[in-house]
Amino acid sequence: MKKQALAVVVVLVISILAAGKGLARPRLLKAYIPFAFEAGNRTLPAGRYQIEFVETGSGVLERIRQTDGGQQVLVSTIPLDSTGVPAARLLFHQYGTRYFLAEIWGGEGRGQKLSESKREREAANAARSVGVSVALR
Repeated sequence: MKKQALAVVVVLVISILAAGKGLARPRLLKAYIPFAFEAGNRTLPAGRYQIEFVETGSGVLERIRQTDGGQQVLVSTIPLDSTGVPAARLLFHQYGTRYFLAEIWGGEGRGQKLSESKREREAANAARSVGVSVALR
């Protein structure tokens, strides 16, 4: 199967809501995601979402909740640090017409990486990945 790359960049207004004062990163992020996407083992529709960081003793979980439809998923992540990522954003991997949430960046060079699901690995074998960013509000 011939692999093709399609570059898509989604630019939206950026703003971050912090749940508390003096936090290294916001506890609550908001985004409008204009396409259906997969996170963990769930497919979520396009729409407005809130991403809440939930710290546990062994790491961080993210609760991704659709604000106008009630759909949600809880995903486990690992921390990422980079001084080269200035803005809060969501990073998706795109394979053909399918989007997979890959990273959540809350600003200040700190982010969280989602594990690659079985469905994403299967999609990666069938098509080449393109990175897609969605700004957080």
